[in-house]
Amino acid sequence: MSIETAKIHFNELGTPIASDFDDVYFSNANGLEESQYVFFDNNDLSARWLQWQKNEFVIAETGFGTGLNFLQSLQNFMHFRQSTPDAALRNLYFISVEKFPLKQTDLEAALTHWPQLADLSRVLVVNYPMPVSGCHRLQFDLARLTDNAIGSVTLDLHFGDVAEVFPALYAGRNGRVDAWYLDGFAPSKNPEMWTDALFEQMARLARKDCTFATFTAAGFVKRGLKAAGFEVEKRKGFGHKRDMLGGKLVEKSPASNLSYRYRAVSQLPTDIAIIGGGLAAANLAWSFAQRGLNTQIYCADNALATGASGNAQGGFYPQLNADASPGSQIQALSFLFARRRYLDLLALGYSFEHQWCGVLQVGFNDNVRLRQQNLTDKRNWPAELIHAVDPQQSEQMANVSLPYSGLFIPQGGWISPKTLTHALLTASIQKTNTRVHLNKMLVQLTRRSDGWTLHFADGSQSDASQVILACGAQLPKNDFLDPQLFRLVRGQVEAIPAQQALAGLTTVLCHKGYLTPAEQGRQALGSTYVKQDESCDYRHTEGEQNLATQRKSLADCEWPSALEHDFVGRASTRCSTPDHLPLSGGVPAWHTQRQLFAELYKARPDDYYPLAAEIPDLYVLGGLGSRGLTTAPLLAELLVSQILGHPLPLAQPLLDATSPNRFLIRKLIRREED
Repeated sequence: MSIETAKIHFNELGTPIASDFDDVYFSNANGLEESQYVFFDNNDLSARWLQWQKNEFVIAETGFGTGLNFLQSLQNFMHFRQSTPDAALRNLYFISVEKFPLKQTDLEAALTHWPQLADLSRVLVVNYPMPVSGCHRLQFDLARLTDNAIGSVTLDLHFGDVAEVFPALYAGRNGRVDAWYLDGFAPSKNPEMWTDALFEQMARLARKDCTFATFTAAGFVKRGLKAAGFEVEKRKGFGHKRDMLGGKLVEKSPASNLSYRYRAVSQLPTDIAIIGGGLAAANLAWSFAQRGLNTQIYCADNALATGASGNAQGGFYPQLNADASPGSQIQALSFLFARRRYLDLLALGYSFEHQWCGVLQVGFNDNVRLRQQNLTDKRNWPAELIHAVDPQQSEQMANVSLPYSGLFIPQGGWISPKTLTHALLTASIQKTNTRVHLNKMLVQLTRRSDGWTLHFADGSQSDASQVILACGAQLPKNDFLDPQLFRLVRGQVEAIPAQQALAGLTTVLCHKGYLTPAEQGRQALGSTYVKQDESCDYRHTEGEQNLATQRKSLADCEWPSALEHDFVGRASTRCSTPDHLPLSGGVPAWHTQRQLFAELYKARPDDYYPLAAEIPDLYVLGGLGSRGLTTAPLLAELLVSQILGHPLPLAQPLLDATSPNRFLIRKLIRREED
């Protein structure tokens, strides 16, 4: 799962060259003009965008390289939105794959070749992800890039091999892609990419009338595309090149090999109700708002973020294992997406309490040190995400006595979940007609022909076309959800007075518990985990337990024994799942699925089984446990994309790992009884 970065050098003209492939990233003559002619013009995008009646348009590309094709398309879309502000098309998705991503410094150097793209290049370089396998969703609000342009551009940059990435992309029944940029190094230089399997995936992912364009006119490429169902024609090449290929997919049969975990969207949202008042609900509202859609937030309490999202400080970091398991991949990709989202929120002028001080995972005993050594030895994660430190480095980073080795996460830190929730909802309200309704405890949902009626404890009602349940510890009480999906865990966090011995603490410390630097005269110290306990009363016994955890875990330090506590803190109920992975998706029709999938144990191909039966227009986002700061943004983005029928920011194995019906599927495969 580790990603190897590209080895490049520059020729005498300043053109970047891939050393391993001995091929240029763009034309020596004029790469920008070539990109415009070959990919943009030969997909006829200017004319198609003017006539497009959907809200979104999807471009997919086979080799990201320096990002030149993306930047060209981004610039063209900006101009399109400026010149035709009333056009139906408002959101552009650009899906690209790169097996050997450039280092950030090499990307920046390569793009200096194009001063006319300097502003856009700077934005791309700043947001360019570190080399972690999987999909990195980067979002660009046109209003921030140029005047008088409303809309958005989303780049889904997948780091990995096209042979693995494209088969793992969810295409829905009718495809997702409207135009293909068939790029990459020349077939003679990189034959492993230009395969019949790639052409078949292009057809699977394409919508009817999806176009394609490529600089090559190689005969086997032409034959392969035709065999996959594309209409192919030779066209005049760019510059000295005589020919190139272009065409479109003229017929599209509905996909028969959809995963039985998903179904098609029943209707596009008009009145969206989000049940909840914490991080999950706030991130959902912001993901909708970024697409120009308003939501109604119904919070059961008299204030936002009174549950598990109400703590003053929470550690912000991914929980990684040595192996890139689905859980670790979700953590890594979620963490990187969340950090981009939070930085973007700050850049927009919205504030929340935080400190990007890094997180030090302390190797406080032999077993932990062995696990940490295993993680660094396997090298599945880049050093800029997480790296080993020796005891001397630990003390330098923490600025307190700390004679332990450990793992350091430099882009982590601490965030106030409560103020972050307020910032996200304030941004959503100011961008759209999103509204927050307090003291609205949902007691019943009634299905209507065109949506739902929501019944609240105060006797009031409201209608919605779609309902998303994102109410944390209240989820098991909903009649439409299986309570066996959830594990409720009480957690108490201390807010100890700022300690003189820790006045210099400069990073978050994580071990069996955790400790943050001081903020407003207090330091967060936690946390207890008490299963099946929903009491939120503060307990002195758990306060003593949290102190004892610090002293035991850091027994080689003197300062933990001197920690003082005035027993100020708060307890809340975390909502987790049996496998500790979150839930994001449509709420299953449990009884119907048990009947539909009774033969899953026979392990037939996916297309043998019917599509998953789900309750129409009812969705859930939950089970975030104590990782909401890390996972809520990407899981909210995933669910909003599912509801809208847009490209999804997770590959199929990770979609399966977060699907709400995964536990039912496992039981049916194993023929287990409830």
